[in-house]
Amino acid sequence: MSKRYTLDILINIYFLKLNKEIITSLCKFIQEVGTIEEKADAQYGKFADLSGVLAVVNPVLAKNGLIVTNTTNVESDNNILSVQLHHISGESLPPSKILLPKGIAKNELYSTGQALTYFKRYLLLGLLNLTAGIPDHDGQIFNPDEQQEKVTSITKNKAVGMPQILDKETKNYYLKLIGKLLIKDKQLYNDLADALYIEFDFDRSTQLSQNISLPKHVTFIEEWINANT
Repeated sequence: MSKRYTLDILINIYFLKLNKEIITSLCKFIQEVGTIEEKADAQYGKFADLSGVLAVVNPVLAKNGLIVTNTTNVESDNNILSVQLHHISGESLPPSKILLPKGIAKNELYSTGQALTYFKRYLLLGLLNLTAGIPDHDGQIFNPDEQQEKVTSITKNKAVGMPQILDKETKNYYLKLIGKLLIKDKQLYNDLADALYIEFDFDRSTQLSQNISLPKHVTFIEEWINANT
């Protein structure tokens, strides 16, 4: 066994002993917390908003002597959000931090509010090892016939509700729309691209066009362009 591996084990053991109370309470929280449903409406589908997540987790956190705090500070002219879990004993886990990106709205204050709300939810779920809406979707992959019954066609070259397939012609229409935006206003294009990468957790190592594959993606593009141009 390498010295480095042995050191890592000792550090983990020390960490567990140092935070015994908070880790014990967190384990109880995981056992007791209910399902976080995706009930909030957006132009591109259902999702679990911050208030919905907090309504589920806060009572169970408090029951187990836990609380989550959110703080912001400026580091090198960048806004940083920090989310941390604390226990009534005085113990706390290391904070989860993230750089707040530039928002997609024209109003700077609204953009900051959007980013804060999104990443508070994002970091909170990660900190508590939770995923919103899993029971609503699991099992569908084991019943392809049931999935097939729900598939509907998408109206050509037109943003519509939330169909479940994206045909090639419609995708190309929206890619051309994005291309025109790039030629007309490169900064606006970059803002849209950032919004898509953040909202849908796209792989930034691949081209944007490769990530656009679902109706909710083009519906988001349609709504974003209407709101920002």
